[in-house]
Amino acid sequence: MNITEFQKSRFGLFIHWGIYSIPARGEWVRSNEEMKEEDYIPFANEFDPDLFDPYQWAKLAKKAGMKYAVMTAKHHDGYCMFDTKTTDWKANHDYVREFLDAFREEGLKVGLYYSLLDWHHPDYPHFKDRHHPERNNPEYDKPICFSNYLNYMHTQIKELLTNYGKLDIMWFDFSY
Repeated sequence: MNITEFQKSRFGLFIHWGIYSIPARGEWVRSNEEMKEEDYIPFANEFDPDLFDPYQWAKLAKKAGMKYAVMTAKHHDGYCMFDTKTTDWKANHDYVREFLDAFREEGLKVGLYYSLLDWHHPDYPHFKDRHHPERNNPEYDKPICFSNYLNYMHTQIKELLTNYGKLDIMWFDFSY
């Protein structure tokens, strides 16, 4: 979908969710509260969206006149909602696959949201970064290898672009 098609579509759905839904204080909860990793990780164990029903959502979206839908594949916390080979910091279910299948079945354009930030990856810049949850934690003031993170990020993006069929929208969030 090019920018003109996107603008003509006008009405779509953005499903923005992940384990940050558990504390129910928004997707920036770790950053806003400078929450430590060990305090955040348990939310992954609680994450069990038993009301996840993308087939119903897709039917409702189509009935409402929506033309496309975008879902979070990975947010700033680094937690993956898809089956990636790069990390165990992911859901035990491929929510991305099911979302894409459901919305395609209804004839809607589909897309994925992917954050360029990753507060979980050890080689993502953290100390003194104004958004990283550990920005003021001196224990995180240590060398990183940013090229390791870039390789990780590029591998995940390649997985999304090659393992899930045609994506009409790829929404990259955040950049310095």
